[in-house]
Amino acid sequence: MKFLTYLLATCLLAIVPAKAQQAGILKSGDSVVIQLKTPAEDAENITTTYAVSDRGTIKLPMLEQEIPAAGVSASTLARRIEAAYKAAEIYTTPMINVTLPTVTADGLANHVVSVGGEVRATGEFPLRQGMTLMSAINRAGGFTEFARTKGVKLLRGNQETIYDMRKIQANGSNNPVLMDGDQIIVPAG
Repeated sequence: MKFLTYLLATCLLAIVPAKAQQAGILKSGDSVVIQLKTPAEDAENITTTYAVSDRGTIKLPMLEQEIPAAGVSASTLARRIEAAYKAAEIYTTPMINVTLPTVTADGLANHVVSVGGEVRATGEFPLRQGMTLMSAINRAGGFTEFARTKGVKLLRGNQETIYDMRKIQANGSNNPVLMDGDQIIVPAG
């Protein structure tokens, strides 16, 4: 039965679009830092933090329409903002840079993974691009001496997958890339 569960989980992960697995995909409620640069030497750069609305959009000054932001990367959002300012004939060659703050104004990270159980520092940690199961455990200070490393649980939505961390390959082929909201539980042994 465990093998069938593992096989099903592996198949489901294989069909999830790679884009959805990447860290840095924006969602409603995320904060983004938008920097506007203009080529004019006397113009100041403007940097402001905005929140992606519940509708998945961002409202920017001087633009009548809201910019769709949810479900895209920061660089895609930057290109959309540049296009909107050009289309509205506000700026001819705006240079937009969009970044995700590590921590938002309310002290919370935009995209997080939770690590609990027998690690040295349990808690939520900012999800980084390409962060893997093992790197998240290391970010939590590594295993305690009581950890059962052959039974590490990865909870993703309503799916649970168990990993034997002793068998993680050096090339990372069996070290899954984490997604926003993943929970890792290291049981006591």
